[in-house]
Formats: sequence, structure tokens, C-alpha cells
Amino acid sequence: MKRILNLIALIVTGAVTLSSCTYNELTDSYGELNIIFDTEKVSLNAGESIEVPFTVTGTDGAALDFEPSSDNSKIKCKLSKIDYDNAQGVILVSASKTISSDLEAQVFLKVSDSHHRKLSRFVDVSVTGNGGGGSEDEPGGGEKGDDDYGDLGIFFDNSAPTINPGQTLEIPFTVTGSEGATLELVPSVDNSDYSCALGKVDYVNYQGTIKLTAPEVITEETTVKVSLTASDTHKRSLTKSVSVKVKASEPLSITVLGEPNSMAVKAGGSFTLSYKVLNLAPAKITGTPTVEVSSGWSTEVSVSEDIIKVKYNAPASIGQTLEIKISATDDHNRKVEYSGSIFIVEITTTAGAANCHIVKPGSTLTIKAVKGNSTTALEFDNASLVWQDAIGLVSSVSGNGNEGVVVVKLADGKEGNAVIAARDGDRIVWSWHVWVTDYNPEADIFEWTDANGNTYRYMDRNLGALSAQKYSKDALGLMYQWGRKDPFPGSDDVESQIQKRMYDINGNQIYMKIEERPTYNDNTSTNLQLAIEHPDVFYGAPSSAWPVVDWLTDKASLQNNDLWGG
Repeated sequence: MKRILNLIALIVTGAVTLSSCTYNELTDSYGELNIIFDTEKVSLNAGESIEVPFTVTGTDGAALDFEPSSDNSKIKCKLSKIDYDNAQGVILVSASKTISSDLEAQVFLKVSDSHHRKLSRFVDVSVTGNGGGGSEDEPGGGEKGDDDYGDLGIFFDNSAPTINPGQTLEIPFTVTGSEGATLELVPSVDNSDYSCALGKVDYVNYQGTIKLTAPEVITEETTVKVSLTASDTHKRSLTKSVSVKVKASEPLSITVLGEPNSMAVKAGGSFTLSYKVLNLAPAKITGTPTVEVSSGWSTEVSVSEDIIKVKYNAPASIGQTLEIKISATDDHNRKVEYSGSIFIVEITTTAGAANCHIVKPGSTLTIKAVKGNSTTALEFDNASLVWQDAIGLVSSVSGNGNEGVVVVKLADGKEGNAVIAARDGDRIVWSWHVWVTDYNPEADIFEWTDANGNTYRYMDRNLGALSAQKYSKDALGLMYQWGRKDPFPGSDDVESQIQKRMYDINGNQIYMKIEERPTYNDNTSTNLQLAIEHPDVFYGAPSSAWPVVDWLTDKASLQNNDLWGG
């Protein structure tokens, strides 16, 4: 703390004298305060009052507290006409009627601020006595009356506060001029949808916060006024306000879960899609959303919280595109619309149940949506491409949960591999490997008979390979994580350690994900389900699983070296 003591004496023409003394406490990061009086000396008669204007400089935006005083009990002083924004005001100096002889006194102004700086200056006061004295009984050193207290001041530390929907904002404040009186502090806000209360308050220094809470949903940006009223038993009362900018809630929007580009349907059949209303909570959809569709189609609509489920019923003659427009309103009268189109693929003959399908380029594959080779039907509403290893290999992927099929259209003249998924909204429920090749798996079969007379038949190439030629990169085929049904692309060349590239339906390159699997109490079943839902993720075991380094389980007794039945 730096302390400066300045003694200044100014001698002014004509016996007018101003003597002033300053005592300034500084912090290390703020400059000096200064008090400037507009007059060098004041003179008045007994029983009169006079105004002494002043300005405080060097405030650096701090909240100020002004305290006037006098060294003579017959000289009263109090604050008047205070402009806290510009740190200006007036000291009203009053001389008692009982002053019979001329006297000299000093009027002090003490300034302190929220940065713990203090400064005191005084002005000389000359009083001409009335000769015989007045009738006023004014004993020196008496207690202050209500009129002897200065003005209160209220300062908010944040001049431009902002609040978000559902947020609680703390607005710091300082009340000055208490002069030892006990203050009552009452916060308020001009909008009944908002709640307002005092936060933590230091009643010694009268500093604290107002806690303002905004409603969860705000339809448009606005401003509210937060006020603080300070009052005491000396009949002083002051109300100051601060404007708070309120941001609007994020606008509503609708997205289709799974984001399917196309859907499969047969003439007169149907399919169902789910749509999510984003940024809705805690609001709710009111009524039933309206859905407009292409001519001949009809819809059935249901709502559950923020999910709009639409069943689309196809006409006897279906076109290639279905145009859709959905409109909904929430209980805050916010409206939201969705417009889109879906390519329609007609369902053809369904292939047999399998985890892998071999198809020729340019063909259309209709997959029976069951788990592997079983008859267990899947619950899903759309389908998508997980990856393909050649750009443009897959033209479209369309699902239909109502019919229990996934339809895959393949481009002419392209060979490669892809993984196709059935999805319930955004969640994958099952996936299939599609091997696109002109290869006939029944040709060039290699047979081997063991010592017990059991004969085994083998293809002449790896799964997913496009060639059986020795040392050809096309003969590499696919890679599998032990026991998992979904493949990953292998190397891009015979002596390469770089994985063959993968692409999405639009031809953008995507990458295999490598993640550490979670640890579950059931040890196996949850990890198995996790692997099914994420066929594009290669799972590693956590270090805590050592020495059982397995994607499926932490327990050696649960490991299975015959996961594929081989």
C-alpha cells in the first residue's frame, strides 16, 4: 500500500485563503483519487447555508462512498445533488444561528471506493457571528437528526449484464452513504415471469448480489429491468435499476432420425419415420402436427415428448420421390416446419437370411431384416450405408421396418465391399456385409477331407476379395475382429500397412474408429450389444482387463475361442 501525504497551501489575492490536506491510500493497480472543490474558500453568516460544489477524479469506474463532516459542531454539512456517474456533487454547509462571534472552521469530504482507495480533503469555512447569538439550542456533539444524513448511493458492477433462458445471473451491487445506519435492501424485476432475490450480502460494507432467474423458454430476445431499493429508519430511500439483456431460446427445428436418403416400399404398403424436434424441452408439442405429402399418399401421426412419428401409406402406384412438409406448434406458440423429400425404392424379391450377401454389380439386393440366419425380426425404421470401399459402389440404401426389408441398389461396373445397417432412429440394430463381385462362389471350389472322412469345401479366395491372383492387392479381402460379424477393410496393397480407404454414401472419405471398450458388470452381453450397434468401431480392452485382453469380456473363464464355430 502506497501512502501519500500532501500539504498544499494556496495564497490567493485579497485575504482569501484555501488550505487543504489530502491523505490518499493507493492500490498497486489503480491510480490516485483526487478531490477538486469549485471554490477556494467559503464565507457565510450565522444561520445561513452555502453550497460547496466538488468533483472527484481518477475513479477508474469504481463505486464511490462520500462522507462529509466538520470540525465544529456549530457547522453542519450534508451531501446534496450527487451525480454518481460523473462523481460530482455538492456539500451543503449550514452555520448555526447561535454563532455570536466570528469563527473559522473546516469542512471535510472523505471519499472511499470499491478498490479500497481512500482520500480526504477539507475546505476552510469563515463564519461571521450575529453579535448577540440566536435562540437555537444546539449543543455540540449531539446525535444526528434525519436531515443530517447524506444521500445513499447504489452502484451495479456490471453495466451490461446478459442472461440466457433458464439461467440464474448474479448481479453485483454496492450501496454507499450508509453512515452507520441499518439498511433494508429489496430487489425487484419488472417482469413477473422472472424471479429475483438477494444473493450473498455483506451487511457491514453493504455489498452483495441480486440473483435473477430467467424462465426456461424465451420466445424472443428482450430486456428486463432489475431494481434495488435501499431504505433506512432515517427516512432515506433510493431505488436504482440496471437493464439486463435476455437472449432468446434456440429456435425450434425438426430433423429426421437416421437421416435416410431413401425408403423402400411396395405399392399399397407403408413405412414409418421418426422426427426429433430440437431445442423443444421443457416446452411440449401441442395438438397433432400436420403433415403434407405427395398426391396419393396418406399419413398417420403420433407424438411422444419431442419425437414425431409418421407412418406413410403408399398409393397403388408409387413414384420415385415423396415430398414431405411437417408443421408443429409448442405450448409457447413457437412454430416449426420441416420440408424434405425421400427417394422411393420399390421392394423386390427378398434374399434369404444371412450376415453376408454376394451380389453382382448393377443389381438390387433386398435383405430380409432379421438377425443373421435366424427368424428374429428387427425393430427399425430406416437403413443406411456404414461404409463402402469404392466411391459410388452403392447407389442407395432404403429400409422399411413395416415390411421388414432393406433394399440396396448397386452401381453398374463397380466391385467392392460395403456394410449396410438397419437403424431405429439413429441407433444401429443390425448390419450386413455386401460383397459386390462377378465371382461365382460355387466355381473353383477347393475340397479337403480329414482323417475321419469329413469333407470341407473352401472358396478360392478370402471373404471380400476381388481376385484369387497370387500377390495381387485385390486378393487381400477383409479383416475381422475375432468373433465379430462385421468386417473392416484390409490393407490397400500387399506390403502396405495402410488401411484401404472407406467412403460414405456421398463419396466422402471416412475412417475406422478405435475405442476402448467400457467395463460392465455383466462382463459380456453389454459389450456384445455395443459391438452390434457400432460396426465401424474397433474395440480395445482397458488396461484393467490385463491379462484378459479381449473386446468382449474381462473374465478369462468367459472367453470363447470358438466364437465363429470354427
